[in-house]
Amino acid sequence: MNVYEMTTRLQRLYPRIEHSTKVAWFKSIRPIQDLQIEHVDDDVAYNYLDQGMQQWSESYTKRNIGYLKGLWNKARKKKLYKGDNPWLDLDDGLEVAIRNPDLHPWEFYSYYHDDPYFVCLWYSGMRIGELAGIYPEHIHLDAKIPYFDLIHQKNRRLKNDESVRQVPIHPACMPYVERLYFSKAKAPGQSWSENFRRNLGLPKGDGAHSLRHSFTSRMVKAGIIDRVQDQLLGHSSKSMTSRYGKVELDTL
Repeated sequence: MNVYEMTTRLQRLYPRIEHSTKVAWFKSIRPIQDLQIEHVDDDVAYNYLDQGMQQWSESYTKRNIGYLKGLWNKARKKKLYKGDNPWLDLDDGLEVAIRNPDLHPWEFYSYYHDDPYFVCLWYSGMRIGELAGIYPEHIHLDAKIPYFDLIHQKNRRLKNDESVRQVPIHPACMPYVERLYFSKAKAPGQSWSENFRRNLGLPKGDGAHSLRHSFTSRMVKAGIIDRVQDQLLGHSSKSMTSRYGKVELDTL
């Protein structure tokens, strides 16, 4: 059994693991997916680390090794693999860079003030893929409180189950919603995000997602409670108590 086959089996054996995690599994195994699992030893793991540090960022390398470490642990639990975990401690000393983009006022984005993606992202905090890939029938303009109905779709899944939510459409967005164009790309909105970053001269990594950071910072400044922030952004609640009940659309 090779690494790809092992990962495919684990995908079936762990049906409740988030889809985004399973996608990351297959990305992390690409350089070694054709190797027989018994051939993945310390030397293979070290070469993976060495090549990763040459081709990828430190954060991405650490992330991939973390997924591989988890895969091998699960394979051992399910009796698909016997032996030591070659990925254990391999990421020691590597650091994940914390994304903390500079925050800019509305005026900074004047070039995009008439862009429907930008306006809707500014007033909602949604991920670009959530907005760019949403089916038109999931935008409800005739409801008492108009809203985006974010669910897993055939063309794209959301990041996780916590991301399934309803996001009210801010009145300032209403003139722009009907002008939204829906991407059929494999990664909806990715090219828009990169063009957005380049046109505004933002650092690499500070594309559309920087608007999500901005939205969060503005919520904090406005005194919005964590529970409402989590619901709007599609984050899992931080405490058990906050998971009970539901934040209604009118509150959002």
